[in-house]
Amino acid sequence: MKYPKLRELKEAIRSLFSKPATTKYPFGEAEIHPRFKGKPMPQETCIGCGACVNWCPADAIELIDDVKNKKRTLIWHYDRCIMCGECERICTTEDGVKMVPDFALAGFKRENLCEKKECELVLCENCGEIIATKEQILWCGEKVGEKQTANLGFLNLKLKELGIVEDTKRKIKLDRRDDLFVLLCPKCRHQVIINDSL
Repeated sequence: MKYPKLRELKEAIRSLFSKPATTKYPFGEAEIHPRFKGKPMPQETCIGCGACVNWCPADAIELIDDVKNKKRTLIWHYDRCIMCGECERICTTEDGVKMVPDFALAGFKRENLCEKKECELVLCENCGEIIATKEQILWCGEKVGEKQTANLGFLNLKLKELGIVEDTKRKIKLDRRDDLFVLLCPKCRHQVIINDSL
């Protein structure tokens, strides 16, 4: 057909007098929808429980336990992240990870494409196994509220946090009732209860 259709001609004339449909980004501000999911950003309220590590479908979150220095490091790798938002949805505190509206993640070094969160580890005073992070235990104690005194581990950690109780360097034998007042992993605590009942 030699001549354009009348409908196409009408659209062309209308577009001459209307504003552009596109935005001026990257030369101007990008208009981001409030529900836009950008990259996941760890918050101060993250307790380092590791739920997001187990749930991440892209294996973009790495958990490193340094038992010697009593540190747990969570690393979000944005070069592997698919921005699905599962880490935010599954977060134990519901506020530890937030999807921020940051979408310009291009870079030249992989080291710059990650975010870290460090937490302090709590170890069993008998065998040295990892119990949890200090932040996680204190958060659980706050959730339990006034009933936290029923759990001797919570009570002991809280008293140490307040500076009322000092760390004892005595050898734990797992055969006395007062061994329940030290921070023990479930296996060692079970051993104390079994020995105490005999």
